[in-house]
Formats: sequence, structure tokens, C-alpha cells
Amino acid sequence: MKGTPRNNGRPHDAVLIRRKIARAIKVSKKSRSQVAKEMTAILQVSITERMLTAFAADSKELHRWPAEFDIAFCEAVDDYSLLAERVRRAGFRMIGPEEEKLLEVGRAYLEKAKAEAVLAQAWRDEVSL
Repeated sequence: MKGTPRNNGRPHDAVLIRRKIARAIKVSKKSRSQVAKEMTAILQVSITERMLTAFAADSKELHRWPAEFDIAFCEAVDDYSLLAERVRRAGFRMIGPEEEKLLEVGRAYLEKAKAEAVLAQAWRDEVSL
């Protein structure tokens, strides 16, 4: 299954990523230094406060955010909007554990309904013999 690009007049991905990073850090109760330390621990790659500042600054267009940082960043700031936006822009939706459980229940219900329909048809076929 392939997603479709979603850039119809909206900000380029690099701009969007910078905005998401800056907003998530601002909303987070953690300093850039704390976020950088947590990301370093998760990734086992040195991430500095200065790097985060450069990645988030509109004036630093050549500083590109590596996609492999996404999950560690989201965990560090406890905000998954960056990852959700990437998924959305690819034409998909991201679901959490609660939605996943609902999908499982829905699938089970459909399987049960199909099985009941097969049984009912088998019963009708048996009775009509």
C-alpha cells in the first residue's frame, strides 16, 4: 500500500518539522538540554542542545532533522505530533493502543458475524435436504 504526497500549498516538510520540534519543546516542561540528554540516552548518539536549537530554527535551513531521531524525540518530550504529522503527510493515520484494541474488537466481531452467517447457511442447507 502506497501513500500519496500531501504538499498542496502547505509548508515544505523541513519547515513543518522545524515547527513541530520547536512547538513540542516549548510545550514540554523540559529544557532543550534535558531533551538532548534523553535523546542521547535513547539513541546512543550524542545529541546536544545546540543541535536541537539548529534543527528547530527557521534560519538554519541547511540543518536537516534525521528521521531516525523522530521516535527518541517524541519519547523525550512526551509528544508524538511530529511522528503523527509525518504519517499523516504520507496519507496514513497513526493509532494508539486504545484504538488498536477497538480495531481488534471490531475484527473479532466481523469474524463472529461471518461465522454465524456460515453456520446459518449450513443449517438452512441441512434443513432443506
